[in-house]
Amino acid sequence: MQLTTVEATLIGTTVGALASFSSTLLIQKATLARDRESRIWERRATVYEDALTSVHRGERFRAGVLETGELPEVPAQRGREVEADLVLARLKIYGSRLVVNAHASTVAAMTEWITSFAIWKEQSAHGRTPLRDPAEDPLWAAVLREAARAQRSDLEFVDIVQAEIQTKLQADGTAHPLLSRLTRWRHRP
Repeated sequence: MQLTTVEATLIGTTVGALASFSSTLLIQKATLARDRESRIWERRATVYEDALTSVHRGERFRAGVLETGELPEVPAQRGREVEADLVLARLKIYGSRLVVNAHASTVAAMTEWITSFAIWKEQSAHGRTPLRDPAEDPLWAAVLREAARAQRSDLEFVDIVQAEIQTKLQADGTAHPLLSRLTRWRHRP
């Protein structure tokens, strides 16, 4: 069987069209995957910024309370609770398990500190004057211990978030710099 010129042209055109279509399809698929990954990382970075802002706000709040021994008036407290719930929800959607657990640890430490502060403050209801001297008031010493624990928890959270932002976990569980693929591409021969 011999091919005619027309048949050979049609077969060559078909193969070329399939190759062109396949390469376009593969490029489009890779572009969509890269765009999706980029959007997820942008959302994750936004959530991490919100979480870090919340942690820093908590640090300032704790420092102010330790300095004065009084809780400040917070008129929009309900708004802050809703904000914290939204940050937690978005962390659970976009954050890694490590970051979510670190955030939960930070919230738990802050709650323990607030509880110890409330116990110290309620002494006056039982006829004792709350003293801001750890040597004379064991409850204030507990407040300071819980504040230090909350501070350590906050610092651990910040370190975990920074490490995750600067590295990317691969499927095999190893961490690689986020821009490693881009860096290799830029420096290829």
